Amino acid sequence: MQASLMERHGLTCEIAAFVAGATDVALSPEVALAAKRAFIDTIGVILAGRGEAVVAKMQGLLPEGSEAFAWPGSRMLGAKDAALLNGLAGHVLDYDDVAQAGHPSVVLVPAIVAEAQRLGASGREALAAYGIGYEVWCELAQREAEAYHLGSWHPTAVIGVIAATTAVAVLNRLDQVQAEHALAIAASMASGVIANFGTDTKPLQAGLAATKALEAVRFAAAGITGATDALEGGHGLLRGISPGGKVDANSPARLDPRCGHLLEQGLSVKRYPVCYASHRAIDAVIALAQRHDLAPGQVSKVTVSLGPAPAQTLRYAAPRNGLEARFSLNHNVAAALTDREVSFAQLDNAFVTRTDVAALYPLTDMDVVAADCPEQPGMAKYDRLLIATHDGRHFDSGPIRHALGHASNPLSDAALDAKFLDCAHHGGATDAEALLGRLHLLDRLDNVRELAR
Repeated sequence: MQASLMERHGLTCEIAAFVAGATDVALSPEVALAAKRAFIDTIGVILAGRGEAVVAKMQGLLPEGSEAFAWPGSRMLGAKDAALLNGLAGHVLDYDDVAQAGHPSVVLVPAIVAEAQRLGASGREALAAYGIGYEVWCELAQREAEAYHLGSWHPTAVIGVIAATTAVAVLNRLDQVQAEHALAIAASMASGVIANFGTDTKPLQAGLAATKALEAVRFAAAGITGATDALEGGHGLLRGISPGGKVDANSPARLDPRCGHLLEQGLSVKRYPVCYASHRAIDAVIALAQRHDLAPGQVSKVTVSLGPAPAQTLRYAAPRNGLEARFSLNHNVAAALTDREVSFAQLDNAFVTRTDVAALYPLTDMDVVAADCPEQPGMAKYDRLLIATHDGRHFDSGPIRHALGHASNPLSDAALDAKFLDCAHHGGATDAEALLGRLHLLDRLDNVRELAR
């Protein structure tokens, strides 16, 4: 006979109980604002990515629907397809936010926006669902002692489907038993490998995580069952994806019903549309080049000290296109030296393969140092950049702790709005200022569908 709810224990059951009790979350103004910023940034990068080739290919595979709006193609789709397409577009430029070993918002926001539209949920309910999803993401990520990027699993896709499932479960008001089964189903849907970084499949993994969350909740609501220890069990998800088996699968969950982790841990908003592992170095190159008026032809060598996980993620020393360049420290240093900026123009295929830019790629070397970052396993606590010139000069960035846009060094509201509008312009979106205005009022919208007006 199945154990009563009071007798159930273990991480899967504890998260399910948290979800079941979170249907009427009273968000503080601070948490609501933090969640709203996540929606603004994520929908902005979705608009930026809407014209990318892989997004256009996916649009052609998806039939018309009536449940949810997709910004790529500006059309209504089924909710699952809208979550997939918006998630794909939001991650294709690698411009979405970063926290807790991955990219939380690019999975959470597309899943929540799609399902909230299907259900007719309010903006405040959507923000509360985000807070719950982020809380669960933190709970899972902080149990792993090592960097996921030292293994094979793409944490955004794997942790993301679990966190998004909890958010969608809250919107659907699942009870504890249903939520347990939804989490178990999601654990079997979690997938994504780092080998696909630099290809179309990397952003596709984020979109799939968003749509699988909707599927897991629908399956559980229909009565399909799964194991009550699917996350923490001896053959569960967390042990399976742990790079070195150092995961804590046994401690009680530390879930805050006020969603306080969103304020404590925060989100790092990207200043550049490339892998976050390059951002400290880009900041340093631009600062040194501006301060000392360095031209690319003067530089003989660039040495970047960074942790082992970023070193493995930045896997393309001589990128052949914009997709690979997003995961190339060599390209991002070269672009920063050449243009003192790394933006959409510097990720164009023609720029990446330009003779003068490609000639700079061999100048950059990685110096892999101890991974002692207290916030992100696998990263160095500090990166450092050294530039040597042909005339014998040497320039040192000094230790770099937080890139511009990091949760501890955040973009202002005005800068975030400027990023949104720049993204919208890049993606050819019209009426962007009106959409931005509605996003600023998200907590007052009676129906999330109003975003698609």
